[in-house]
Amino acid sequence: MDQLSALTTDQWAVVVAASTALIASVIALWQAAIARKAARSQLELQERIHREQNEPYVIVDIQPDPYRAMLLVIENTGPTVARDVRVSCEPPLESGWAPEPGQPDLTQVLREVLGRPIPLVPPRRRLTFLFDDETRFQNSTLPRRYTFTVSANGPAGQMETAQYTVDLEAVRWALIAERPTQKVENKLAEIGAAITKTENAIRELATGSERQVPRRRIRPQTVRQQFPDATGDA
Repeated sequence: MDQLSALTTDQWAVVVAASTALIASVIALWQAAIARKAARSQLELQERIHREQNEPYVIVDIQPDPYRAMLLVIENTGPTVARDVRVSCEPPLESGWAPEPGQPDLTQVLREVLGRPIPLVPPRRRLTFLFDDETRFQNSTLPRRYTFTVSANGPAGQMETAQYTVDLEAVRWALIAERPTQKVENKLAEIGAAITKTENAIRELATGSERQVPRRRIRPQTVRQQFPDATGDA
């Protein structure tokens, strides 16, 4: 304290100037560090955006179709080719569709599809597999929620692993929604019913007429009496 109090005005000016310069240097270094960090983050973001814009993007979903069925869909919505696409599912896919004689078991088919990598999925390629129909919801023991894990290779190598969770309850409400052809189908059903009703009425009338008007058996002598020339008699 005695030394500070002994400083002259000029000495105090030097101390203040040196302190100001030191503080300015510290601030400049801090700002430069922040700028370098921001520039690095911006560069990483740009590189990520560029990579994602040029990478395949493979999605997996379960979607309804107009015929009340559910389809497993594997689609590449990205701009480049996806290679060695691997899809796993938890829990394992299980279809409620009971196979008829001579038809494949859908559960086995779907598990075989997901059990090996797909070598190539070009851009905008959509692979669809029959999974189930609306009768699935009548069986409460079948899973209603599936999680798909997707990995693949793009132009820059291994892509980031993606996960998709599918809730079949949402698909269920889509299945019971009115289809685009519902009105046409209803009208065709009405026409078919009217045709069937008309055919039944005609059949009943024909059957009743046969019962009411017995067939008359024509004897040979009657023919000879009416048409003697036909028998050779004069």
